[in-house]
Amino acid sequence: MKLKSRISYWKDKRGRSNKWIAGELKVSEESVSRWINNKSYPSIHTLWDLAELLDCKVDDLYERIE
Repeated sequence: MKLKSRISYWKDKRGRSNKWIAGELKVSEESVSRWINNKSYPSIHTLWDLAELLDCKVDDLYERIE
């Protein structure tokens, strides 16, 4: 199973920047960029915090692709 990030969609929809997200989650901007570009994934705890920040469900942040 592969996952495609939809973080960029939600980030743009909410008018937030990678820098803002990184600051709120206390992670590097590089980490946020890697999540958006499918190079890595946030921890499950960070994923829940990210969904809360972007006012969406955890399921909304990634889509399953074949």
